[in-house]
Formats: sequence, structure tokens, C-alpha cells
Amino acid sequence: MAETTLAEVMAELAALEDPKARQVNEKHGDDHGVNLSKLRALAKRLTTQQDLARELWTTSDTAARLLALLICRPGDADR
Repeated sequence: MAETTLAEVMAELAALEDPKARQVNEKHGDDHGVNLSKLRALAKRLTTQQDLARELWTTSDTAARLLALLICRPGDADR
């Protein structure tokens, strides 16, 4: 499977943005509008990609950071 680029993932996250999900998440103190089930499905499709996870983490986007946590290798995280 070819590595996915940051731009591709950010575009996909933007497409997954749902105003209803954002409203529910904001009630719980979260600032993203992506349904977590859809986020997990995206992570499953991407599989583990440490470099992409690092790139996602450097963004200021909460959904991207959540996805980074799902696709990283915890043992390889920089401290």
C-alpha cells in the first residue's frame, strides 16, 4: 500500500466534517466535527504510518491529531 500524503488525509478529514457531529462534540468540550467511528475507519484503512502521524500531529487540527494517535506506533514516539 502506498503511503498517503498529509494533503490527501486533510482533504479526507475535511470531507468527513459534519456540523451535527461538531455540535455534539462541542457539548463535550471537543473542537472537531468528525464522527469518531468514521475517524477510526479512516485510521484502520491507513494502517500504521509513523511519518504521517508525525505530520498530522504538527497541524493545529484536532481531528488530524486524533487520527495521528490512532495510526502512530507508540513506542516510536519522540519524547
